[in-house]
Amino acid sequence: PAPPHPMAGEPPDIPGPPFAAFPPPTAATSVVALLDGREMPLFGLGVYRSAPGAETENAVLWSLQAGYRLIDSASLYQNEASVGAALQKSGVPRNEVFITTKLWDSDHGYESAIDACSKSLKKLGTDYIDLYLIHSPNTGKLVETWDAFVELQRRGLVRSIGVSNMDIPHIEALIQHHRPLPVVNQFEMHPMIWEEREALLNYCKSKGIIVQAYGSIFAGKPRCLSDQSLVRVGAECNKSVGQVLLRWGHQMGFAIIPKSVQRHRIAENMDIFDFELTPKQMAAIASIRGRLGSYWNPLEAGVHLGDTSRGHSVKAGDPMGAVASALGRCCKQ
Repeated sequence: PAPPHPMAGEPPDIPGPPFAAFPPPTAATSVVALLDGREMPLFGLGVYRSAPGAETENAVLWSLQAGYRLIDSASLYQNEASVGAALQKSGVPRNEVFITTKLWDSDHGYESAIDACSKSLKKLGTDYIDLYLIHSPNTGKLVETWDAFVELQRRGLVRSIGVSNMDIPHIEALIQHHRPLPVVNQFEMHPMIWEEREALLNYCKSKGIIVQAYGSIFAGKPRCLSDQSLVRVGAECNKSVGQVLLRWGHQMGFAIIPKSVQRHRIAENMDIFDFELTPKQMAAIASIRGRLGSYWNPLEAGVHLGDTSRGHSVKAGDPMGAVASALGRCCKQ
């Protein structure tokens, strides 16, 4: 497997922020070691609600030209082909770009997940996906679908596997059935919601699961971005409120994937590595309250296992299992 990150190791036992053991990123290409030994950039471009075609292609191309090295898409977004086209046009070598995509709810189940991954690979124009996520627990079959992910990883079609929008009971279902842990849990995370989800944050921290935040810039909503605490901290740091929010996310221990389709904003979002928020500024931002109202909340979905007869169990104390460890050795980029 890839060598461990300088600050990676046993998950910390102390709850509370920061919620991952990595040093403050110094560039858009800064990485964190995942549980499976692979490395993932802590900063990237999200393409949720980016229209397929020129809008997504341009956003991805501009981001790669600016120095981004992670692109986060999903089958639901219907822009995987545009992401792939931009990657081809960029001239950036495939092994220098970390591509994430997600399995949609309608494709839960073993065979359906295998087929859906094949379709995503074709649309992306690549022979492997760096990180494949179950988009939500909404339609159940969690263990059955996860077994398909482990198989896709075994085949080398997927390098790392994770989840999105999952709460503690969903991940516990995998553990209770002796399945390897997800390396990432991607869900809505920003100052307005972090205390509400602190139990989940502490749980992921205790397991070594990286939290990848979406909604970091309050979905661009002016009423939220005009909060006086944000405006004041931005002025103190000579940064925009968006940059301050993104920096807050990193210092809280989250990987972040801000979305934009504007070239100047894509560059601005990346300009967050030359300053650090003070403890007082972090606390002021963390105290912001309100409701964004822009995203769903699948964390509340029930737990449905599906067919559990196919999977490979892992030994206690071995969170990723021998299969994943072997994959790390044979599939390292």
